[in-house]
Amino acid sequence: MDHSEVLQQACYVFLNDLNDEINHSPTIQIDDTELLQRCRQIIDQEQNVQIKPYLETLSEVIHAYLTGRASEDTLKFYLSEQFSIVASDIDGLIQGLVKMESRISDTEISYPTVQSLADSPKISVIITTYNRKAFLYQAIQSILMQDYPNKEITVIDDCSTDGTEELMQQHFGAEPRVIYMRNATNSGPGNNRRKAFAAHGDGEYVLFLDDDDYLIDMNYFSKAVRFHLLHPEISFVAANVFLEYSKAKQLKISNLQLSSIIKKRDYFMNFEKKGYPKPASTLTTVFKREALMAMDILDMNMVNDASIYLRSLLVGDAGFIDVIAGVYRIHGNNITFNLSQGFLIENLEEKKLIKNMAVQKYGYNAQEMTEWFNHNAYDTISYYLLNSAKDATDFKFMYHWALNHCPLIYNQLKNEFRMKLIKKQLLRISLLRTLLGR
Repeated sequence: MDHSEVLQQACYVFLNDLNDEINHSPTIQIDDTELLQRCRQIIDQEQNVQIKPYLETLSEVIHAYLTGRASEDTLKFYLSEQFSIVASDIDGLIQGLVKMESRISDTEISYPTVQSLADSPKISVIITTYNRKAFLYQAIQSILMQDYPNKEITVIDDCSTDGTEELMQQHFGAEPRVIYMRNATNSGPGNNRRKAFAAHGDGEYVLFLDDDDYLIDMNYFSKAVRFHLLHPEISFVAANVFLEYSKAKQLKISNLQLSSIIKKRDYFMNFEKKGYPKPASTLTTVFKREALMAMDILDMNMVNDASIYLRSLLVGDAGFIDVIAGVYRIHGNNITFNLSQGFLIENLEEKKLIKNMAVQKYGYNAQEMTEWFNHNAYDTISYYLLNSAKDATDFKFMYHWALNHCPLIYNQLKNEFRMKLIKKQLLRISLLRTLLGR
């Protein structure tokens, strides 16, 4: 058997064993903690070390399901996607878990749904796309399958050449909930988000979705809107996701571990520091439109995820729903792993604007915000130098920019990345010698 077949068989054995455990124990004597102990025993007995990490994640997903942090949709998705369990088998394999979940759900977190159209303010979904028609189809379908009734999707196509336009006409041309915009020339995702938002982002709530990500909890919009209605002080609400490592064909849980409400100043000042992680992209983040307008989204030079979050945190608190709601693909072609120098400079200039806005409009301390900017600039430049810089020219350009705009981090950057630059130069010399036959 190949790896996928071994993985599938291990999952069948795992779930059948759990079903037996549940069905042969008195209902009042087994709870999710005991079941997880049994999961641990099964994992420890697994002889194939390559299979164990998958079973450990399966155990985490089961625990999330039993404690209200993963829907039945999410559990079924995971079994199908990760283990290739056929749909006709899933219901039987999880019947014991469903029975347990219904028994303990009264004491766990409950997320009421928004039932009637009158209770359903509009959600505008903005999807930017460029030459990813296979991914795009799944992203759109994941929104259309949401049980929330009042939603509208705007797809803005950045002049794709892979048949995206034909896909949209064929599959969504007659779908009134999907609007298709196509650029004549390529202008980048940041500009496209702003353009699509200005044209069609008129819902009370807005979601910015990248074309390679998608939702899996079909009740998530209802949960997010309900959360907004219960907490009018928030600018946005986000949730957990699966990270899909496409090359390895593996799903892992990304758990933000945030409080349900995070005060705007705390999150803003500590954004992306320990204890204050940034949600994966904006794929689960439902923004309040009035917050986006208050933070001047239409005047932004770059409407990327970090900037949207930071500006939103100037005007409102952040909300967090502890559920696994979507899938963030990591496939090597993500924008965040292939930053251009121009994109990076725009990003840094946007953070300078945010720093000035915080001081001039929202009363933040100027010295404190200088330190904030230096920290953010250092993280941004470091990420670029580690992941996207190609040669010595890229390094020297970024050192020069830091010297002119945030000199306090200049020496720190040069000292930290000196060896990485030397290695790149040596590799380039080695490559040249190979090409010259020396």
